Amino acid sequence: MTTPQVQHDGCRFKAIQAADGKPILRIELFHGTVSLLAGTTIDFELLAGTTLAQAKNLADAANERILSLVVTKA
Repeated sequence: MTTPQVQHDGCRFKAIQAADGKPILRIELFHGTVSLLAGTTIDFELLAGTTLAQAKNLADAANERILSLVVTKA
């Protein structure tokens, strides 16, 4: 049995407008220390009707409480 690989990186959430005009939340990693995600973009689709202002509020709230991204590979 192998030991799971666990990688951490500091992150922040950013509210942006997608190509289709809908707001999304994007995770931006600070140090690129999660090699499992190299070259990967992580976006969260929001419920229909969510405004960019609401998405920014959501990103701000997440940034106040979320410290880092943790990825575990079994």
